[in-house]
Amino acid sequence: MKTAIRIVTLACVALISSSFLYAQKSGVFKTYADYKDGKMEYGINCATESHKIKLNDFWGNDYITVIHDGKPYNLKKAEIWGYQLCDEKVVRFQGKEDFSLADKGVLWIYSKQVTLPGYGRSSGKLVTTYSFSKGGDGEIRELTLVNLEVAFPDNHKLHDALNAQFKSDQSLSEFDEFHKQYKINHFLNIQGVE
Repeated sequence: MKTAIRIVTLACVALISSSFLYAQKSGVFKTYADYKDGKMEYGINCATESHKIKLNDFWGNDYITVIHDGKPYNLKKAEIWGYQLCDEKVVRFQGKEDFSLADKGVLWIYSKQVTLPGYGRSSGKLVTTYSFSKGGDGEIRELTLVNLEVAFPDNHKLHDALNAQFKSDQSLSEFDEFHKQYKINHFLNIQGVE
């Protein structure tokens, strides 16, 4: 009896896992509307196909390279909204800069790994910087208290609440493990901000 239960359980887990895998897709979104609609250029079903999307950041290029069906395609970063990988990571562009989507709430929060210049014999320090936009098509700005006030210019009550709750720009990028979102998004939800 225990063996039969195990087999049924394993079969259910395999079925759920395979249906999740089949739902995963990767590709490029030309516009934010395409992202919302799930309309991908150079799109693939991750369970049955593969391709590569390269940022080309190392050389400071203003394009990405998509290798799709064995052929390379160069797409200008400034002319596309972003892309999604098979691991569901979403990268958005503003100009020729790329931003990895970390959280979607009142604010869309983006993270980016940057190397600070080193001093003396040091080769530099890798740090994570955070940015935000109001929605998926809003301007991406550095995540700071001042920029949040600029994003909500007429809400002075919110400005006061932000300054009381968050003591530094760094505190804005803290993740709330309990609510599974960045603390700033949870705070804005509590404040009734949309």
